[in-house]
Amino acid sequence: ENTFFPAVGPQSLNISTRGLVGPDQGALIGGFIVTGLEPKTVILRALGPSLGNAGLTGTLPDPSITLYDAVGHALASNDNWQTDPGASEIIGDGLAPSNPAEAALRITLQPGTYTAVVTGKNSTPGIGLVEVYDVSPTTASKLGNLSTRGNVGRDADQLIAGFIVGSFDSSTVVIRALGPSLGAAGIDAPLVDPSFTVYDQNGSILGGNDDWRDDPNVSDLEQNQFAPLDEAEAATILHLPVGAYTAVTTGADGGTGIGLVEVYNLE
Repeated sequence: ENTFFPAVGPQSLNISTRGLVGPDQGALIGGFIVTGLEPKTVILRALGPSLGNAGLTGTLPDPSITLYDAVGHALASNDNWQTDPGASEIIGDGLAPSNPAEAALRITLQPGTYTAVVTGKNSTPGIGLVEVYDVSPTTASKLGNLSTRGNVGRDADQLIAGFIVGSFDSSTVVIRALGPSLGAAGIDAPLVDPSFTVYDQNGSILGGNDDWRDDPNVSDLEQNQFAPLDEAEAATILHLPVGAYTAVTTGADGGTGIGLVEVYNLE
């Protein structure tokens, strides 16, 4: 199976993560930041049924999404996208999900840190996709720094983060895959030995890492304070041209558990 999973949708500025969505700690949790001085309008989507069109089986039949601010206040939520107050604008932006059971919401956010939590209607796990689209790219603010926590499994149940580098210039990014250190945050079954591989939009491998101390950029990781807390966790620094990329997180030993994949822009 080709593990490359491109960023979805017509907009050029989006971040997304595909993973296995389960109950409780198995929710797919996407974090992002809005930086700058002005508010930013974004569209968040939680897809499930339509992923079957990409050949996936075991997709999440009825996803819902809730957006939280940095202190845990729920700002908005949606179950079926056509019920969102911004549904007509979501259609106008060309980002309406293809299945009415999928979720979407359109909201304007002040600069800050946000979390989108995707769950299913029942306790049956399924593959879901959480996405954040920037639909106000001309404002004096930016959308970035993707982090997603979710189940890391095998084959189609890998945790797959998609991200875009720039509109005009290349960029330096830090990519991390965490697992063991999540236990300190109360996660019951963290991924013991995370690793990741980075692909370009053609599916070519650009880099990856298993244990961060083995990475050629170890000194830069430490200097920029991106060194993971556990030596079994993974991290690297890549200099990437403009384009779409994916970071695929797996268990290096074939293991499964809750993992966190992060993409930080250093520039």
